[in-house]
Amino acid sequence: MSSIRKQSFYSSLFIYAGFIIGAVNILWLFPNQRFFSTEEFGLSRLLLDVAILLSTACTLGSLNVTYKFFPFYQSYLPKDRNDLPLLTIILTSVGCLLLVLILPQMERFLLRKFGGRSPLFVDYFYLVYPFTISMAFFSLMEAYAWSLQRTILSNFLKEFLSRLLTTGLIVLLFLGVIESFRVFIHLYAILFGLLALILFGFFRYKREFPLHWGLSSVSYRLWPRMLTFGIAFFFSAMLNILARTNDTIIIASQSKGGLVDTAVFVISTYLVTLMDVPQRSLISAATAQISIAWKEKDVEKLGRLYRKTALNLLIAGVGILGLLLINAQNLVTFLGATYQPVPMLLLVLGLARMIDLGTGLNAQILVLSKYWKIDLLTNIFFVIVSILLNYFLTIRIGVMGPAWGGLTAVILFNALRFFFLWKLFRMQPFSLQNLKVLIYGMIAFFLIYNIPFMGNLYIDVAVRSILFIAGYGSSILYFRVSPDINEAITAIRRRL
Repeated sequence: MSSIRKQSFYSSLFIYAGFIIGAVNILWLFPNQRFFSTEEFGLSRLLLDVAILLSTACTLGSLNVTYKFFPFYQSYLPKDRNDLPLLTIILTSVGCLLLVLILPQMERFLLRKFGGRSPLFVDYFYLVYPFTISMAFFSLMEAYAWSLQRTILSNFLKEFLSRLLTTGLIVLLFLGVIESFRVFIHLYAILFGLLALILFGFFRYKREFPLHWGLSSVSYRLWPRMLTFGIAFFFSAMLNILARTNDTIIIASQSKGGLVDTAVFVISTYLVTLMDVPQRSLISAATAQISIAWKEKDVEKLGRLYRKTALNLLIAGVGILGLLLINAQNLVTFLGATYQPVPMLLLVLGLARMIDLGTGLNAQILVLSKYWKIDLLTNIFFVIVSILLNYFLTIRIGVMGPAWGGLTAVILFNALRFFFLWKLFRMQPFSLQNLKVLIYGMIAFFLIYNIPFMGNLYIDVAVRSILFIAGYGSSILYFRVSPDINEAITAIRRRL
């Protein structure tokens, strides 16, 4: 657990630093009418979500093939004879070619769906192509970074540098160096292509990314399993991403506010994704360890990882959600009346994320096991339920629809995964410590939430936040809820 803790700690530093920069972008620069209209802000996020969805399709399942089978290539082949990197590059290139050939056939249908409520998306639809291809190749390079346990570098590029470059583009737009929003959005669309080239160049410099022509003995022996696994997880990954991105796409096409409602929803989802930071860093650090544990059939180690990650993620999730909720009304005051639905969105979306965090790395344990089909089937269930609920609830109640739909789908989805992990491996992530986390979090929240407004927006935010962190954090440390967290704090003190 120490190597995972070290990687996740440093990754979290970059991710949180990136989120601070991203918060400046999302909460101040993008909503600022001097820089962008609300529709232009909504467009930037819609293009990003569409690119994330389509780029997953373009990788044709090669990401999960890399995660699962890369340890075998490392064990049985010399570095310079590893043909997996070239095979996955070819596969992703074929996927991008299929995108260029197939998407134009669907263009008329898509434009008809978005044209009424989000006409700006119609004008810039062609940017989906460079945005998607850039994202596809970055995702492939990121998969190798995880497999090579270079997670700190990949998280630095994805979570920190990408947001810093976005800030730079906005500043250049404000200064007039970038002449118009049209130029800005074109540069924004190829940003991840630059990051992919940086990762690729680094791996080539370190000789960790060979481009070996010819089929190795490992590929020859494993290709039937790799093909079956890759096809299945092409659909699984697509479903997983669709479940994460369908809300903004449905809002832009079906909500009365169109891209304006999309911007409101984006503010809320961005803040809630602060809760994802510990999970992202843990997933990137633990994926290789889980893959190796399954290779060695070490179920006991997997059980320990499952319990520890679930507890630590819940501690982080409760803390971040509490901070968001005690400052939600101040955020509306800062942003303006257009963003009035944000507090309720934060509550519902935050509860969904907390449930997901509190059930640990169940997806990674299932997807890398021999029961990976369960991951596929539960993803299918999740996507169907979430899309149906999001679509009909958005038509009925507007921007709150995807929030309630997502919460319902997440509860059912994680209940299914909990059941299968318990039935197959007798693994479950909960203990009395998890209940203590919830109790300490609720006590700290209600004590701080009921403090009267202090007259100044910024002082009020600072005081509430400091008091909540002090109360909740000290209770977690004093009662030693998580040995990992106490050990990490002790290690930091020693270094200081």
